[in-house]
Amino acid sequence: MKKYTQRQIKNYIRDHAAKDITNYDFNQMKEFLHARNLEKVAYSSGIYGINAGLLRDCDTGELFAITARNSALFMAF
Repeated sequence: MKKYTQRQIKNYIRDHAAKDITNYDFNQMKEFLHARNLEKVAYSSGIYGINAGLLRDCDTGELFAITARNSALFMAF
């Protein structure tokens, strides 16, 4: 797993290389995690710990980004 800045992870979304799943609620994230075979690709951390993450679906190669400290981030990482 690589360490990136939060800005670098946000750039994946801006460049349409990753889908933004930051605003998934608890139930959406729970279903998302169970439906996919995900691997952790990268993370970003600051003073208060992890603040962003990048996931890859092992089956399709799709990238997914979470760019805020929320329940989706802590469920995935």
